[in-house]
Amino acid sequence: MVQKEARVFPYTWEQAIDVLRRDPQHRALIFDAYLTADLPANARRFRAGDEFREVLRLLRTYFPGAKTVLDMPGGNGIATAAFASNGFDVTAVEPDASASVGRGAIATVLASDGLSANVVEAFGEALPFPDASFDVVYVRQGLHHARDLPRMVAELARVLVPGGLLLATREHVVDDYDSSLQAFLDSQVDHQLYGGEHAFTLEDYRSALRSAGLEAVEELGPYDSSINLHPNTPATLADKIMATGIGRALGVFLPRAAVVRIGMWRLRTMNAPGRLYTFLSRKPSSR
Repeated sequence: MVQKEARVFPYTWEQAIDVLRRDPQHRALIFDAYLTADLPANARRFRAGDEFREVLRLLRTYFPGAKTVLDMPGGNGIATAAFASNGFDVTAVEPDASASVGRGAIATVLASDGLSANVVEAFGEALPFPDASFDVVYVRQGLHHARDLPRMVAELARVLVPGGLLLATREHVVDDYDSSLQAFLDSQVDHQLYGGEHAFTLEDYRSALRSAGLEAVEELGPYDSSINLHPNTPATLADKIMATGIGRALGVFLPRAAVVRIGMWRLRTMNAPGRLYTFLSRKPSSR
C-alpha cells in the first residue's frame, strides 16, 4: 500500500491570521475571534463581553478567594489582560513569540492599559512551575491543540493548589477521528492555511480530566452557556432560528418563544463536528 503523504500547509499561525485580516470576506470571523490588528481593542471587547463575565461568575462561585491565575495558552493576551484588570495575579504561558498573536501581543495589550502579568515561554505539556502554584488554570480553546492531551491535563492539574479550579472553555468535540474530525477540519478556514486545528472526542476530554485526578464541577455543552455561545447572544441566536425556513414555518402557528425552544433543542442535539464544550473541574483538597 502506498503511504499517503502528509499535507504541507503554506503558512504559520501568524501568517495565516495576517492573510485572513487582509481578506474582507473574513472580517467578521477575525473580529469575532478577537484577532484584529487592534490588539488593545480586542482585549477590551473580550473583558467587557458576556463570555468573560460568565467566566468570572463561575470562578467566583466555586472559588471566591482565588487570587492566582495561569492563562494557558496566552495567545494575543485578551484573557491575560481581562484577569489582570480584575485584580488577579496572572501568569500567561505562550510558546509563540509573535508580536501579532503571541507573547509580543500580550506585552502590547498589557502596556496599553497599564497592566502587569508574568509571561512565560512554554508548552502546556511541560510547565516550568512548582506543584500547587495557582488557584485557577484557565484554558480558552487550548486543550484541543494538545499534542498529548492526558499529559497536558496532568500538568495543568499538577500546578493547581488543592481545591483549585481548571476551567477549559470552548473546546472542540468530535464523534470520531475519521469522518467527524475531517468534517470539522474542512470547515475551519484557518486550518486550510496553517494546519494547526484539532479536536478530541468528549470521552477523551473526560478521560484526561479523570486521569489527572480532577473532579467534575460543571460540564457545559453546546449552547448551554454564554461561554459557548460567543459570538452569538441568546437574542441573536433566537433571531437566526426564526429566520430559518423551519423557524418561519413554525412561527405561523407557534409563539416565538416555542419556536426558539425547539430550535435550541435542535442545535444542542445535532452533534455538529467541532461543537463547543466547556469543562470546569476541581483538584481535590488534601485530606
